[in-house]
Amino acid sequence: MNVAAFGLSAFDRVYELETPAATEFSFTLVARGADNQGTTRLSISHVADNGVQPAAGVESMAASGLRLDGSGLSNEGSRLDVTGDGFSRITISGSVSAEQVLLISSPMSGGTLNIGLRIRIGNVSDINLPNLTIPGQRPGMTSTTIYSSESWYFGLPAIAVSGDRYSVVAYDGDTAGVYGQRMRRWLQMDATTSMVTGGEAASVSKDTGNWRDQEVAALGNVLGVVYTGNNEVRADISLDRGATFPIQHVLQTGLKAGLRLVQMAISADYQLACIYWGNDSTQQTARLMLVEATPTAFDINNTPIDYTWSAPEILYDANGDATPVLMHAEYSTGGDLVVGYGYTRARPTWWEANYRCAVRLWGQSTFATTIVDSATRTAPTSADPHVSLLGTGASMEIFFAWDRADGAHLAYSTDAGQTFATVHSIPVRGAFMPTVHARMVGANKRVDMLYLLPTQWGLELHNAHWDDFTPAAAPTTYAITTASYTPGAPAPYSSLPPGYWLRMVGWFGYDAVLKGDEVAIAVHELTVDSYEYYRRAGRFLCPLRASSGGGGGGGWGGGGGGGYTPPPPPKVLLPGLTDPVPTPDPNHRSLLTIIVID
Repeated sequence: MNVAAFGLSAFDRVYELETPAATEFSFTLVARGADNQGTTRLSISHVADNGVQPAAGVESMAASGLRLDGSGLSNEGSRLDVTGDGFSRITISGSVSAEQVLLISSPMSGGTLNIGLRIRIGNVSDINLPNLTIPGQRPGMTSTTIYSSESWYFGLPAIAVSGDRYSVVAYDGDTAGVYGQRMRRWLQMDATTSMVTGGEAASVSKDTGNWRDQEVAALGNVLGVVYTGNNEVRADISLDRGATFPIQHVLQTGLKAGLRLVQMAISADYQLACIYWGNDSTQQTARLMLVEATPTAFDINNTPIDYTWSAPEILYDANGDATPVLMHAEYSTGGDLVVGYGYTRARPTWWEANYRCAVRLWGQSTFATTIVDSATRTAPTSADPHVSLLGTGASMEIFFAWDRADGAHLAYSTDAGQTFATVHSIPVRGAFMPTVHARMVGANKRVDMLYLLPTQWGLELHNAHWDDFTPAAAPTTYAITTASYTPGAPAPYSSLPPGYWLRMVGWFGYDAVLKGDEVAIAVHELTVDSYEYYRRAGRFLCPLRASSGGGGGGGWGGGGGGGYTPPPPPKVLLPGLTDPVPTPDPNHRSLLTIIVID
């Protein structure tokens, strides 16, 4: 290989992947910064196509049949960069007819690591997509597109439902489109009128879309948004469904490391639980943190009028640097708090993962934690736990969904998380980000498990459904979305093959919550053409901006004695987010859709 053209005398190491010719494959490269913060970059260059160094720029990768997808991509002439804050990821997929050699470079503290990556023609291997029987569409779905965006920043939605309002938060860009200020977008659909209103604020995060660092929760008139940025975790609480946010509280300010992956839960008595990952000020060790807020009083509408906040509590200390991914917290109908979480850690030649469930029964002050699963050979970003609860107290049923390298899994507990048994698996490599939603519909125990699945043309959202769950029962599998391929997108470079359009679910591109007997899903679908990533010149990293606001405070209020007695529902539901939102354009790059399944 002629690596001198890239300023090298040799590769530092070489990895070899194998695929039959003209056969679909997909794999992901990741780079992570210590403490999950700091500029983290992967650079990809095309060294050889069938033994010949390409004469064109990095767009030659698309011409050879490779598809590249990642947040923070930019064309630097001889290479394509993907840049993030503490984490960067690029998925390479497609099908090729001849051997391809790529140069993967990543800056490190002692210099730059330069890896040769050969994709050679041969046998079927782990990178090849399985021959799946594509399930039919889920019957009875309703689908409403509420927003569209041309911005490259758009994505990472989270959803909450209160009464007739579906509230979604996501990241977006300004109206200038490709470049500019990264925004936090808030949207709210009135189910009775289908009218969509919203609001926005500048994002203070340096990342471009690798971490889902914003979450929303809602009950009655209370709508809470918790997020990270500017090295702090902050909660903004609305008491009128998002029309105003009078309570602004900084949960924690980062000392040594970045604060990541916030989640928020709200109980039947309006208590708030905020969980997030952070690091100690003196040690390189990842910690899962919990901050709770307790209402101080209620107005005549049975809506809280203020909160007191606890000090940050360590739920788990990984005793070392670790890579967390999405976790989930939920209160039971009786006030029990359950947290499902996980992380991966790099070892010299493999990744290990741990998946845990922490349970604090109502009236108790400590959590009991159970290891649901552990793996010593896993993907570097496995561990997306999600929990769903039925009942309360010592006999509470807990459904625990998670992913690892061999697919997505579902575990089940009937003793409030003391023991778990795996009851179902999606045995497809690459299936990830499962969520589980259990509810009683009459006498039936209805359960839906959603998950993202890599397919020939990109990510799809699929569904395993139990109309009446038992541990031994097999679910019915459905597709919620379908990725698609459309030939005919123009090739902007002379002498290169024509392109095509792809329609798929974005990275971390959905979130789902229960709405009574139904499951409400926010889905981000995007359309890309096969050459568009190569037309973006210049660095694509949002600069750090100072945060505004603040406030909040107070100590932990504690709980009352007797039984768990949540207040009655609000007498009046207030108006919610009020700013007008443009009508969605179906031709925009990104569409945000609310899907409801029963």
